[in-house]
Formats: sequence, C-alpha cells, structure tokens
Amino acid sequence: MTKKKSLENQIQELSQAAETSLAVSQREAEFAPKANRRFTKNLECFAKYYPSIADAISTYSVEPDFCLHVEEDGYANIDLPQGNARFYSSTPYQQITTQVKRAVNNPSFTLTEYTTSNNDSRDQRIHVRYMRELAVYLRGVKEAGEAEALKVLPSEFPTAMIFGVGLGYHIPMLFEHTNFSYSFIIEPDFKLFFASLFCIDWSTIIEDVDEKGGCLFFYIGCQPDELLGELKKTSEDIGAFSIVRSFCYQHYPLPQINESIANFFKDYFQFQFGHGFYNDAVTGLSHSYLNVTKGVPFYDAKNAPVEALKDIPVLVIGNGPSLDEAQDFIKRNQHRAIIFACGTALPSLLKMGVTPDFHILVERPYRNYQAVLDMAPKEVYKKINLLGVNTVYPDTVDLYDWVGFSLKGNEAGTDFINVQLAMKGHGGLSTTAYSNPLVANTGLSFALHFGFKNIYLCGVDNGRSQAGETHSKYSVYSNSNNITKFKYQPLGYDGSTLPGNLGGVVDTNETYRMSHRQLEDLIALKPANIFNIGHGAFIKGAIPTSYEDLIDLEDSLNKASIISLIKGQFENVGLEDLNFDALGKDLIIEAFEHIALIAQENITSVTEAADNLKRQERYLYAFRNTRFSHIFHIIKGSLLYYHCPMLTSLYKYESEQENLKIYRKLNSLWLDYLSEMGQHFIEKGLDKCDWELY
Repeated sequence: MTKKKSLENQIQELSQAAETSLAVSQREAEFAPKANRRFTKNLECFAKYYPSIADAISTYSVEPDFCLHVEEDGYANIDLPQGNARFYSSTPYQQITTQVKRAVNNPSFTLTEYTTSNNDSRDQRIHVRYMRELAVYLRGVKEAGEAEALKVLPSEFPTAMIFGVGLGYHIPMLFEHTNFSYSFIIEPDFKLFFASLFCIDWSTIIEDVDEKGGCLFFYIGCQPDELLGELKKTSEDIGAFSIVRSFCYQHYPLPQINESIANFFKDYFQFQFGHGFYNDAVTGLSHSYLNVTKGVPFYDAKNAPVEALKDIPVLVIGNGPSLDEAQDFIKRNQHRAIIFACGTALPSLLKMGVTPDFHILVERPYRNYQAVLDMAPKEVYKKINLLGVNTVYPDTVDLYDWVGFSLKGNEAGTDFINVQLAMKGHGGLSTTAYSNPLVANTGLSFALHFGFKNIYLCGVDNGRSQAGETHSKYSVYSNSNNITKFKYQPLGYDGSTLPGNLGGVVDTNETYRMSHRQLEDLIALKPANIFNIGHGAFIKGAIPTSYEDLIDLEDSLNKASIISLIKGQFENVGLEDLNFDALGKDLIIEAFEHIALIAQENITSVTEAADNLKRQERYLYAFRNTRFSHIFHIIKGSLLYYHCPMLTSLYKYESEQENLKIYRKLNSLWLDYLSEMGQHFIEKGLDKCDWELY
C-alpha cells in the first residue's frame, strides 16, 4: 500500500513538473517574438542616437549559455554570473515595483555644503568676494533653522545616477515618475545591458528624453576604477551642474556596482572643485598673450617621447616632509640624474647644496612671482632652466637662463593661442596631460611626456606626515632659519586622509586629494618605473620606496647633452606680432550681458528657475570648441561655482517657496557678479595679475 501511494505521488509530481515545463515553454514562446521585436527596435534607436553602443551590441558575442527565463508574471529573469541563482525573485515585476517605490519615497540625494569660503578679507578678487557673500548668506539660512528637507523624489529633478541596469525594468518606472534633466546609466556588465534590450523599450525612453530636451548618458561596461574618469570627461563637456544634485539609485548589490558607488561618493568632491573662475581666466588669458608675444618656445604634447631619455634617471622633487628622507640620496646622486625642482622645493634644494636643472612653475598670480624673487637671488635663476605653462606670470620668464612652456588644459589663454595658430595654418599644440592642480603634477607630466621612464618622486606627499610636518625642514614654510621677506602659510587640512606610501595614513585636503588623483590618472595614462620615496601618500602605479631601499645611481651624466635634448622639443610658435583685437572684446561683453538678460527674467516656479539656469548654461557652452572658445573659459568657472549652489538650493527643501526664496537671493548676487565681471573686463581685464603677497 505504501509503495502504491509512493508511486502515485511520483506520478503526480512528474505530471506537475511536466505542466510547469509546458507552462514555462508557453510563456517563453509568447515572450520570444515580442522580445526580438524590441531588440530590433532598440538596436535601430541606438544606431541613430548612440552609434558606438550600437556597434558594441552588433559585435557582442553571446555566450552559449545566455538565456532569459520568463517568470509567471510574464517578466524575464536571468541567471547570476555564478549561475547558481536568478537575478530577480520569481516575481520580478513585484520585486522591482517595490524597489522603485522605496527609492522614490526614501531617496538618496547628493548634497554639497556651500557655507565655507575663503575668509581672508584681504583677498579682494571679484570671484573670492562673491563666493564669500554666497557662503555668508547660506550660513545665515542654516543658522536661522533650515526648512524641512526634501523627503520624496519630486516629478522634476536635476539628475539621476542609476547604478545598475539589470534587465532594465526599473528605468521606465523611474522616468515615468520623474523628469530628469540629466540621466547617467551605469552598468559594468555588458551582458546584462545586452539582455535588457530584449526586455524593455529603450527606444521609447531615449526618444522621450530627447523630445523633452534632456540628456541621457550610458556607461556600459565601464569598470568601477574607470567610472570617475569617465564622469569627469562628461562633466567637463556639459558642466558640473549635471552631477551636483543627483538622485542616486542602486538596482542591485553585486560587487562591481557596490564599488562603483563607493568610488563615486569617495571622489564626489572633485565635481565641485577646480572649475577655474573669472579672475584666474582673464589673468591666464593676459599672461598667455604676453608670453607668446615674448617669443617663449612651446612644447607640443603630441610629440613622440624621446627614446634616448627612457633610461635616464630624473628626480621630480616636491617640498613635502619626505624630501628630508631623500636628501642624502639626492645629494649623492645630483650629478647622476636630471633634477626637476617643483615650486618651493627650489630653495629647499639650494639649502641642501643642490642646484636643480629645471625649475617647474604652474601658478599665475603676481604673488607667486613675488615668491620666486623672495626665495632666491636673481643670479641663481640665471643658472637654471624653467619649465612651466602658458599662464605663468610673464615677468618670470626674464629671470631664467632658458624657458620652455606647454599649454595648460581648460584655459582661455590656451584656446586663444590654438585658434591663433590655426589661423596661421599651424595644427595647434596639445596640452600636457594632468598638469593640475599642483606643481608636482606639472613636473611629473613633463617628465613622462618627454619620455623619461626611470623617475624618482621625492617630497611629493600630498599631505601632512604622521609626525605633523607639512613640508621639508628646509622649506620656506619652516620658521627656523628663514630669511625670506614674506611669511608662507601651508594649506590647511580638512580631516580627510589618504593611505600612506609605507603604511598608515597622511592628513590631506581637497587640493591635495585632487593632485593625488591626477598623479594616479597620469601614471595610468603613461606608465613608467616611478619610485615614490618616503612616508607621503601612496600613489597607485608608483612603487612605494623607503630611503633604506634606494640604490645609488650609476655614473655621472652628460647633463648638457640631455638638457639640450629636452630643449629641442620646444618650438617658437610665431605669435610675437599678435594683438589684442583678436580677442573679440565686444563679443565678450555681449556674452556677459546676454547671460544677465536671461537671469533677469521673472521666475515663478522651481521648474522655471531650473530651466532659466539651463538656458544660461547652454548659451555659454555654445561658445565651446568655436573660434571664440576663450569666452567660454572666461565665464565658465564663475558660472559653475554659482549655478551649482543655485541648482542645489532649488531642490533642497520640501517648500517650493523656501527654495525660490534662496534662489532669488543667490540670483541677485549672480547678477551683481556678472555686472562686475563685465565692467572689470572693460577696464582692466587684460592686465597682468595684481594679487600680491601680504
């Protein structure tokens, strides 16, 4: 009896399994033709709007085990990469709907603090003054007791950062709920994105975004360590306001997505920093003009590396505390390597009894020229060569035995020079990569572009040591044995840290972290044997090296021959006869006035205000990559530094009236700022910098 019952049970189970299998087959048979039509339609749409993605789709090799499973609710599912589980539950629609509702009702937003500023009242540059006013006002709002923060994702919002496509079902749900001006879709796994082409109607999503005037960006197959660099490229093209106020959505928690999100938030500060600003831009434009009319020779970064330099050792020396660790090595080997002294490392080296071959400079203000004169007698400079960028204070070039410059990226002066060269039939000069924001970045960039492959970083710390030092004991920042006229203050620290090169951590700040990131990006672009000496910050791609591990270099070099090879990479660009009429002064003034005209329009809603900002931005960005692209750079930084907090304030609180109140005050400041910039440019926008040391 037991056996008979068992047999009956088995028969019943087999019957149920067969029915389930048939049902699955039937669901998949119904799903397949619709999915194939979706795929074809999607591919055609990508070919129209995103041809490079369409090419990647067309050439993608589908794995033999690629399979979409159709669940009972009619939605597809797919195996996880390990193959031992499904991506979604057995009810994908319910699971995804619940996830979207939760994200909409408990959103994760990026939010930047804009209440800090340069509090040195002696710094009366236009940009610094207006940023102080902005910060003072926003601090007052905060201290008065802020209104209730935005709690639910509204129907209009600046930006969506969507981490993970999966099969894509959440994306039309999100876009139906909210209209985003900028949408970033990040999916490291191309297979999942490929599968989504069968599951959702991407063509409708793309066409709808286009019709509404939005921007949709795809980062498909972009790995976590690549994401920030790709986002930065996009933000440079369209403006950091595209990322500053973002709704962040995580679709699934697999490691690549987790790492992408962690990297985004770790380096998010970079989208709020380093935009340049009006005073910097017009100063750089004036200095660039004066430097080319002086006949300074320039380096073209398109030049092939010099093969003869690849085995020559070069010491790129900063002024960090680890310089002291390397001082004996530097002194013993000073005639066996080419020495680049970065900025204030020059007087430190001179105190050690070391004369560098090249001094590296990047800063443009008059105060930096004053510092150069303050740090060493003029006769010292006549024994040294200078490597710098086109924006350096023009009188500096008269101090040195020889001077060679490269073009600095994202500069009004750089674009102006290249346009003038193009008008003379010259192909234009490429910029040296990642030469910002500090002079050590410039030094390493030159070394790698020239073709050096045997590089020692000394005193390039990007932070304060564990012992508390900020610079070398020989530095102008040290209070002991200093005979300089001016007092030099090191950068402050903001509580952040970087991993130490030989363990532990170093205290740092936004500027140093930006410099550190740029060093890593540069090394990734141009890998070489780079020895990072001492207890500064660890630099990915460089070899952590303690002083005890250093081996003295080989025989002395014929330095004159090597220096001659370097100088031979520079050329006179033939712009000595340039005149200011080429700047298009009237058009620059017109640009200020036109942006102000838009900003003066009557605004009655958050949507109107956001649209008004976007129109200002798109007007200015229309100058980019044109004959008058220097106009874009003159205004861009100031616009970003004001528009980012304005846009953030529009979507910060539940109360639309509170948002508009803050916006109107900031807009009033922005209008005053525009007016003062325009007036300043008319009167002395083409003067050399006059920002002095105190």
